[in-house]
Amino acid sequence: MKKTRLSTLAVLLIAATAAFAQAPRGTQQNTSNHPAAVPDMANARTVPGTVSAVDIGYGMQYPSITVNQSVIKVAPVWFLVEQNFELKTGDQVSVVAAPSTVPGDSYLYAIEIANVGSKTRIVLRDAAGVPLWTATNGARGGNAAGPGNGIGCLDLTTVNTATGTVEKVSMGIGIQMPSLVAKTTTGELVAMKLGPERVLLAADFELKAGDTVTAKYAHETCTDENVALQLTNSAGVTITLRNSDETPNWN
Repeated sequence: MKKTRLSTLAVLLIAATAAFAQAPRGTQQNTSNHPAAVPDMANARTVPGTVSAVDIGYGMQYPSITVNQSVIKVAPVWFLVEQNFELKTGDQVSVVAAPSTVPGDSYLYAIEIANVGSKTRIVLRDAAGVPLWTATNGARGGNAAGPGNGIGCLDLTTVNTATGTVEKVSMGIGIQMPSLVAKTTTGELVAMKLGPERVLLAADFELKAGDTVTAKYAHETCTDENVALQLTNSAGVTITLRNSDETPNWN
């Protein structure tokens, strides 16, 4: 990334990196406060309710959510986002979780999460409690197929291309992909989800309010949102975020 150019996304990434303190993909941070936990799968239970807090604190191994006063460790942010699974305060969820076998560890550990509102679902651990993000260096193949990964959700009959001005680029609150709102040349406001910030920044792709952008996008029926397939910014940089077979164009 060019040092002389700090876009809105770059600033957001720096802030997110400081907050998330996530380890590199396929690896885990070990801290003295939070030893590696092995969930007690025999005592797994379902916790339904509303997400009252999403805690992404500095130095944490991975974030936690609070549901009905139960604090549940989830998974690295990159794994959730790259599986197209989002969580925020106020979401209605059903979480299958298990207690830790580590003495003194009072957290529950999520095995599977269903987001009732967005009708998405993600599996985080296998039957033995092993995290799926550690399989094959965190590749998507370790996760169970379903609406949570977005495959089969894109309505390809709605593919459209629009050119306009960026009204807003936002990171979102909780665990979410950044989103873009563009005002087209006809005055229409079009909102869409983008992709992980690291993918945009790795491609030297920058966006900020007032920039000209051309977006190829489609409607995602599972979440009732538009998602960007390809973007071209005012610098002439083009990035493909999703392929014609609906798979994300990132690993």
